[in-house]
Amino acid sequence: MLILLFGGVVLTLTCAAIVFGWFPGKAPETGTVVAGYLGLVFFGLGVCVAAWRLLSPKAPVLLITRDGIRDTRSSWKFLPWQSVEAISTWQVRREKFLVLKISPAAMGQSAVTITGRTLTALNKMVGLEGIPISTGTLAVNADELLATCNTYLAAARARKTRPAVFPSA
Repeated sequence: MLILLFGGVVLTLTCAAIVFGWFPGKAPETGTVVAGYLGLVFFGLGVCVAAWRLLSPKAPVLLITRDGIRDTRSSWKFLPWQSVEAISTWQVRREKFLVLKISPAAMGQSAVTITGRTLTALNKMVGLEGIPISTGTLAVNADELLATCNTYLAAARARKTRPAVFPSA
């Protein structure tokens, strides 16, 4: 996040230099000034977001309970273990993702927005079937998270299939 903040500050200052004519020489053309204003707004907002995330209190981003899992970075929806069919890992370059393959009915409910349907379609295009959870910013690695989630999934399945026991009267 510090690298993004530093890069955003450099690009914001560069755009400000274009807009306010801090570079020596002839005045920039109109198109360059317009691009400078757009860059100033875009990168300025990026710096604000990066600074906010660095200064905001750290809260849990991945919540795993006996009932399900929720990644607050990408969705506020709680995903119950009953809708998870399988859990695996998927690697892109150096970053590993935990992938939750969920039932088609649950996938339809989780992708009800245009953004959700678009992201699901893009994931399928690259060969990713399920909901990815990035492990890059977590305090746990992908293999430990996979083991934890598999334990919770197995416990939820055992709880679901446990026969009811009634004492005799």
